[in-house]
Amino acid sequence: MPISDATRDEAHQLKRRYPVARSALLPLLHLVAGDEGYVSEDGIALCAEVLRLTKAEVGAVATFYTMYKREPFGDYLLSVCTNPTCAIAGGREIYWSYVEKCGGHVDRDGAGVMVEHAECLGICDAAPVVQINYEMYGPVTTEEAMDLLEKAKAGDPPASNRSGEVPPTIRAVHREFSGIEDPFGDHLVEAARLQVTAEVAPSYRSSETDIPVTHPGGDPAGHGGEAFRAAAGLDIDVEVAADPSAPADDADEHDAASREEA
Repeated sequence: MPISDATRDEAHQLKRRYPVARSALLPLLHLVAGDEGYVSEDGIALCAEVLRLTKAEVGAVATFYTMYKREPFGDYLLSVCTNPTCAIAGGREIYWSYVEKCGGHVDRDGAGVMVEHAECLGICDAAPVVQINYEMYGPVTTEEAMDLLEKAKAGDPPASNRSGEVPPTIRAVHREFSGIEDPFGDHLVEAARLQVTAEVAPSYRSSETDIPVTHPGGDPAGHGGEAFRAAAGLDIDVEVAADPSAPADDADEHDAASREEA
């Protein structure tokens, strides 16, 4: 399923919240996962196009963070803690029972589920713990855990006994994580403008060095670059220029070469 036009428009909206465009990569990966349910090759290509990165750069990030799934599986992700406390309480038995029941780590029957083992979920007093789309359930017996699996496959997971919330589908979860519907979006854009037009760039201290948050002038592909060009009276297409001091043609040649390398 190709990425929708609406998602493409939202990707550009997210990008412009950041003084440095590539800072929007994690939200954009969540956004495309919210469209398709996982990070597809089309999703990788869209992120690369919008942020002016190579597909290799985007793919490296998407495969580093385990929250981004690279294959379709359906609506529900079941994560089982298998670290010591949960393992002793029966977590590993639950995990392997899930794998056996699903015939592997993905079962696309019904609503579709993916099963994974998770590192410590930080709620050892409720061991063993299972998550459905990041909502906690615990402590659960093996029988109760298998019931959670069956209900998720049926598209009707129960409310968490920890939060009282019914887990939404994985698409809805990723869309929320992207922040596209964050009501503070306009404030983030204004913060980006203030940051990039400040006489002294904000910085954070690391050991003995002050590291600027963004390079002078901001990123020409991000909102910071847009603010910088407006303040300087420059009229350069934000989607074309790769550097505020470089001609648009040079930027196009650089991007074409980058895409060929990818």
